[in-house]
Amino acid sequence: MLLAKLTSLEYHFIEKQLQSEERITTLSTRIDSLVKSVENLAWIAQQTATTVTLLGLSDQHAQQNFTVLQRDVTELLAKQHHLVTSEQLGEYLLKRNATCSMASALPLSGDKQSAVYRSCGKVPFAASGVYQIRPEYPFKEPITVRCDQEYESGGWVVIQQRFDGSVNFYRAWDEYYEGFGNLNGEFWLGLGHIHQLTESAPHELAILLEDFEGNRTVARYERFAIGNVGQKFALLVIDGYSGTAGDSLSDLKGMPFTTKDEDRDAASENCAVTYTGAWWYRACHQSNLNGKYLRGETKEFATSMVWKSFRGYHYSLKSSKMMIRPKLMT
Repeated sequence: MLLAKLTSLEYHFIEKQLQSEERITTLSTRIDSLVKSVENLAWIAQQTATTVTLLGLSDQHAQQNFTVLQRDVTELLAKQHHLVTSEQLGEYLLKRNATCSMASALPLSGDKQSAVYRSCGKVPFAASGVYQIRPEYPFKEPITVRCDQEYESGGWVVIQQRFDGSVNFYRAWDEYYEGFGNLNGEFWLGLGHIHQLTESAPHELAILLEDFEGNRTVARYERFAIGNVGQKFALLVIDGYSGTAGDSLSDLKGMPFTTKDEDRDAASENCAVTYTGAWWYRACHQSNLNGKYLRGETKEFATSMVWKSFRGYHYSLKSSKMMIRPKLMT
């Protein structure tokens, strides 16, 4: 009976927490809207005053009205700067929720904790960062992820990020299963978590790439999903390409994930060993984003961070970011 009461109390708390998240989101949106309205009003007043001057309208009464309007807008802007921003509000409420929460939470770094959200799209803050989500809440434990809130209106879970070569990506199966690296730096989220996310709902994939000359490009896929551990996390769904990078991934559809100690590709050799990476190789690849971190042009063939249709097999990219989010139903 006591267990049943505790369970009931937990579900009641969860319901209240979700309601609070929705109210926080609404309040944050209203604050942003208020700030933009004030700034727009200031701009309109300035433009109107400039127009009057250019047209040579010297009516004293009109000039006085514009002077008063400009003064009032200036005072309003000064007061607006004292308002809490939506980001500051979010940080305050996040800290308060972390202190008061009765729900279990995973530490992000050290003793710091965070509220749990249903997805990155439900995080009520515009800043990218590390958050906790529970896509099938409350049936699974929360996972700690990096949310990208900047690219195309945000809501993305970053599943791979590389930009300086500080983390070694030539790793074994168990590490690719669990994930490795630092969510505030270079990392691989983990095949287990990626499967869990893409199983919970249809997902889309965005891959952001950059070379050492400052050229940036993107490969988008409308549908993306990988299988479970029994299926060796095969690339089950990779459809609907668009973008500027070229499609160097969908030819690997159906292939299991291969690492240096788990050879699941269709080649006679282990592609992960031959090309110093870990990927959904066939025999072997047109992309190798978990390959060596070299720096630009290289004599090595296809062993580095390669996206063939962007810079070919003899160029190691500067950065890659792979992100997924639930696909919006239309």
